[in-house]
Amino acid sequence: MAEDFDTGTYIEGVRELMSAYNESGDDELYRALHELCYAPNEAALRDNYAKNTAAYAARYDVPVLPLYDDLPVLLFPVTNEYSVLFDQEQGKFLLNVQETGLQYLYHELIFAEELEDPVLSEARYSHVLRQERGAQIRTLVADAVREEKYGKKIKDAAEAYHAFNPYDELYEMYYAEEELRCGRIDEALRYAQKAYAKRKTNTAVCHLLSRIYRAGGYLAQAIKFQVLSAETSQLSLPDDPVQLQHCLYAITAADTDMRYAPFVHRTSFEEGEIKSSFVVPIAEEILRFSDDSPRCWAGIYNPYGQMNVKEKLLAVMNRAMEQNALSVYSDFTFDLMKAEEHAEIQIALQENTPVLVPIAAKEAQQRVCFYEQNCERSMKLSRAEFGFYRIEHPTRICSDTLLAVGEPILLSHSPMRRKFVLNILADGLSWSEMRRQQYSLVPNLMKFFQKGVIFDNQFSTAEYTYPALATIETGMYQHHTQITEPGAAFVLDPSYVTISEKMKRLGYYCVMLEGCSDGVYNGAFRGYDRLLVNPWVLRAADGVERMIRHLEAFGECDNFVFLHFADTHPNNFDVAPPVKAQTQLSLADALQPQDLGASVFLKPNPFSQYVNRSEVQAADRQLGYLFDYIEQHYEEDEYIVLLYSDHGASVYARSPYLLSEEQTGAALMARGAGVPALGRVDELTSSVDIYKILGKLAGYPIDAAYLDGNLPEAFGGQRREYTVSNSIYPGQTYKVCVRTERHAFHLETEELTREDGTISLDRYTYHIHERSESYREVFDDALTRYFMDIVRQYTESFRR
Repeated sequence: MAEDFDTGTYIEGVRELMSAYNESGDDELYRALHELCYAPNEAALRDNYAKNTAAYAARYDVPVLPLYDDLPVLLFPVTNEYSVLFDQEQGKFLLNVQETGLQYLYHELIFAEELEDPVLSEARYSHVLRQERGAQIRTLVADAVREEKYGKKIKDAAEAYHAFNPYDELYEMYYAEEELRCGRIDEALRYAQKAYAKRKTNTAVCHLLSRIYRAGGYLAQAIKFQVLSAETSQLSLPDDPVQLQHCLYAITAADTDMRYAPFVHRTSFEEGEIKSSFVVPIAEEILRFSDDSPRCWAGIYNPYGQMNVKEKLLAVMNRAMEQNALSVYSDFTFDLMKAEEHAEIQIALQENTPVLVPIAAKEAQQRVCFYEQNCERSMKLSRAEFGFYRIEHPTRICSDTLLAVGEPILLSHSPMRRKFVLNILADGLSWSEMRRQQYSLVPNLMKFFQKGVIFDNQFSTAEYTYPALATIETGMYQHHTQITEPGAAFVLDPSYVTISEKMKRLGYYCVMLEGCSDGVYNGAFRGYDRLLVNPWVLRAADGVERMIRHLEAFGECDNFVFLHFADTHPNNFDVAPPVKAQTQLSLADALQPQDLGASVFLKPNPFSQYVNRSEVQAADRQLGYLFDYIEQHYEEDEYIVLLYSDHGASVYARSPYLLSEEQTGAALMARGAGVPALGRVDELTSSVDIYKILGKLAGYPIDAAYLDGNLPEAFGGQRREYTVSNSIYPGQTYKVCVRTERHAFHLETEELTREDGTISLDRYTYHIHERSESYREVFDDALTRYFMDIVRQYTESFRR
């Protein structure tokens, strides 16, 4: 251990000296480094280069490689495994910068005693050369589009670039601009929509779409994309009242934060001015960004309280929000239901199977009449509060005004399904910390899932909920869902089938009994029939009680339930601390400096750690109540339960990296029908795998080409070689962590992530460390090349 520490210290010292030379250009410092690293190894380096260039040239058709003395670089070996190139033209050590294609090749030819894999060396070299050439062509085409220059030369360049990089939207933008210039609006729109499908949060693409829609006479669409392009200084509205309302709706859709359904930034036109207010509309259809989005109706969840009161309370909240610009909806839960509005509807039965019909009134004290064979009944309903009505015979339901009527729920079981499938999201539960605590905080969880599978090396794909949740629900990495700026207005492509849509197709009644609204507007939750949402307060005690009551109420049908609680999520100081923390902690620990920044950046501190541990224990206590109920009322083959977390917790981080083991080390476990009783397993898994795991257990297809996940070995698939976690956040540096069973590779770019989620790898820092308590840093050229190959492949579609 001491020897390893000394080696690491030596390498860090040499790198510091190289950095100092890059900044100062001090000749004495260079000579010292030359004598320390280069001179003792020169003969061996010359010999390596001579042997490797001869072998390389004999195998590949490459330009004549220069003689050693004519090389534009020198290689400074620091250890037998680690070396640094020196660019003689720039007079710089190439620390934390992407090497050019030739530099990359020279590095390997000089340092390797014998090329370990010539094919791989050539592939890496060619890849970097293609990147360099592609960047040159892209600049040519982008400049031509900006300057409105077209012609055969530019067209050929666009085609060449498209062949090189089919992920880039520039090709479609070029043709859209050309078609628009020629007045072929339909063709221009076709190309622009393809560009938008590739890069939905790119403002230039949105600006292009806005211009084309306007040229085609689609005014509302033009205004929506004008707002999305941030070009709102010349926003003009039509005089026609009908068109005006369409345009105001379009602005509302473009301006609303997609994380907070059913909240909207409602746009109005008053006294010649465009105004916006942050409100919750109820008893009406929720906002739909696209016609592809399902129709959901906004209701109020009121399982216990006095009728006809909550909708009045919400009206007061809306006014207070508008007056004080402060959210006052903290503990208000909304009931979002797939529903259509009817004044009258006839409910027929299939094979005399009874159904449950969800109904809510649009008006307070609205009378609804039910006409069944030999029976007539009527009652007054509360506005926007859904009730469920059991229909056992053909029945006519009517009212003097419109009602919201959900799809009838068929009360029958199928042998092809389980009685219930339950997905539990324990938000922010750091499994790395649970493991370090020897699972003492989660005894009920461990007791229940030991009879199934518990993955001890599960990692999240992202560092916070919004992108991580969409990845779980779609089985796709963040760059494929295209989530960048949190809440940016767009919807997931309808061709991507979500977990809830898969389960709905299997015939399950799909319900989210507790959860945030992060996946409502953007489409991640579009398969659910009913969603009980609260963007802020998600307590395990509430969710567990709702789950048990739901099973008792809807036990005659097959249920797919999603339960999302956030007791396990560390909070910053805008959330009241539990009484236990107030009474048990000393003043020094309890009165921490207030930090109102994002919780993902919270540093380890006694207060946050104490609160989180006690809340994890409280959530586990509630889960024990639920697990006991399940075991007492269901056989093992009648249910499937998955529990997972979307990310971990930075308050336990023992390393300086955002994507630390503790922040991205997440939970994943399963029990029930089809789940092998393996207990704890050590294979690497990722949150992008959850989609395929549930598909394997529930029986929906998991072979779609767009899916990024892996079916773990525990479920009959293959072990992962590595996992990838990354942070794609516009305005911040791009960060990625690749983990193998032994090592973690952290890379951070120098340039900031762009608004559309694209990044540059021109300059970056990276670190490799062992995945152990020591976090011992590793310096190894071969290992670096291995990890960089993974990063380049992973970022290919969003790297510029």
